[in-house]
Amino acid sequence: MYIQFSCSGGIANFDLTFQTDTDELPKEKTKELLDLIEQSNLFSLELSQGEVATIQGADAFLYELRIEDDKKKKSFLFTDITAPQEVRPLLDYLRNLAIAEKMRE
Repeated sequence: MYIQFSCSGGIANFDLTFQTDTDELPKEKTKELLDLIEQSNLFSLELSQGEVATIQGADAFLYELRIEDDKKKKSFLFTDITAPQEVRPLLDYLRNLAIAEKMRE
């Protein structure tokens, strides 16, 4: 599964990105990531829930997420305010992976 993620905004005006193919991650990270994707029900979201994201407040994060596998390909745009509750653990996990990657640079 290919995942492309970006997070921008917030008080510090973050600009974080992370992309990977789950085949390239360590097994434990792949398992956790796939579990979070399943728990988030991303592929069941109505497009209207994930398509429109307007930033409300100067400190909100904007999340862009694209997920592809052999059968499905979906893109999402969320803010801290518009992200459904079940998607937030996935966004937090991906943001932490992006931070870790940026710190290695």
